[in-house]
Amino acid sequence: MKRKIHLIIILALQMAWPAMAQDTLTVMQYNLLYYGNTSTCDEYDNNTQHKDECIRVILDEVKPNILTVCEFGATQSLQNDFLRHNLNINGANYWQSDNIINYANSSIINHIFFDSRKMGLKKHVALRTHPRDTDVYELYMRTPSLAVGDTIKLVCIVAHTKAGKEWESSRRAQMQMAMDYVNQHYSTENVLIMGDFNMYGASESGYRLLTQTYSNPYARFMDPVANHGGVGEWNNNILFAQFHTQSTHSTSSECFVDGGLDDRFDFILMSDEIAFSYNHLRYVNNSYNAVGNDGHHFNMSVDQGYNSSVPAAVAEALFDASDHLPVTMKIAVDAKLGVDEAEEAVLQAFVAPNPATDMTQVSFFNPSDGEVSFEVYSLQGQRVSRATNHYNSGSQQFELDLHDLPNGFYLLRMSHSDGWKQTLKMVKN
Repeated sequence: MKRKIHLIIILALQMAWPAMAQDTLTVMQYNLLYYGNTSTCDEYDNNTQHKDECIRVILDEVKPNILTVCEFGATQSLQNDFLRHNLNINGANYWQSDNIINYANSSIINHIFFDSRKMGLKKHVALRTHPRDTDVYELYMRTPSLAVGDTIKLVCIVAHTKAGKEWESSRRAQMQMAMDYVNQHYSTENVLIMGDFNMYGASESGYRLLTQTYSNPYARFMDPVANHGGVGEWNNNILFAQFHTQSTHSTSSECFVDGGLDDRFDFILMSDEIAFSYNHLRYVNNSYNAVGNDGHHFNMSVDQGYNSSVPAAVAEALFDASDHLPVTMKIAVDAKLGVDEAEEAVLQAFVAPNPATDMTQVSFFNPSDGEVSFEVYSLQGQRVSRATNHYNSGSQQFELDLHDLPNGFYLLRMSHSDGWKQTLKMVKN
């Protein structure tokens, strides 16, 4: 698919979401600027103890449940210290992390910290990318409504690509490895990809690879700010002032990059499963935020003058802690997972071929005699086709005509007269 796809939450799918969500997760991604690493910034320029003081102020403001970081010093002892000094404090003892994997033997790595009351870590895989590993963390929700052996997955992929416009092809290659892994292992799962991508605009091939379906029809990431004017050529462009995340400093200051806020380098992108809320997690609309960016500090330091988005103490902490702003988003958890998942699994439906051209076939197992509806929705939330047929129980098929549909990405919503439902992703080329 050749055009940019904007994030629009499909209203028909939102209506199917339970009225009450069990929980809401706050996810935070932060480049910590050589945290605990003295190869580039020494303890005088980038003092870890002072950095911790600032980080505690920022964390108290955001109150995340998942914290992913870049530029973290590659030692296990540093991870333990970070937990002890910044997270498991003031009576808290539930923050956990995982052992470091560092195939690239880099002095700085990605890392994750998570609230173990709400989730656990099932698996950590490091992809051997250049110049640093790309880390894949498979989390599962600790949800009381889950049936035994049931779970909700949330996969967090953390990447830190090489800076500089001349390294665009390197950034794309790193994202390609991440997309290949998602296609192979998590094409129907809830996935976030986050980190410091060092991308200068939406025309970059790496960004297009992540957000368009032309090369990865079964996995695609959506930008939470796409329908709020956040997607475009944001490098040093005042039109994107409210989305910039680097730099917190307007003038040269020790090891910090200067120039003021004028680049959008830091991201959390989400799979369509989260965007469209049909896999038990959903993006909370308008919750994406570059912490400390009030839209009025273009080419300025984040603490210069009055910052209307955060208290003065937080603006000062953001200035001192790093030359990046953290980005955050909220994800709501479906309270009725155990029931919904069991019901939806009964249909056992799939679409093939997919991508398709003029015709495709929906194959499914019908659990009981009754009517099955097939509704196709565009990304604008418009129902573009609907058919209802009566089927006996057992294996069944339905021919879906795509002749009149433009090329693009669609959702097929199936529903049975007895209450079973399933939503499938579908691409027409």
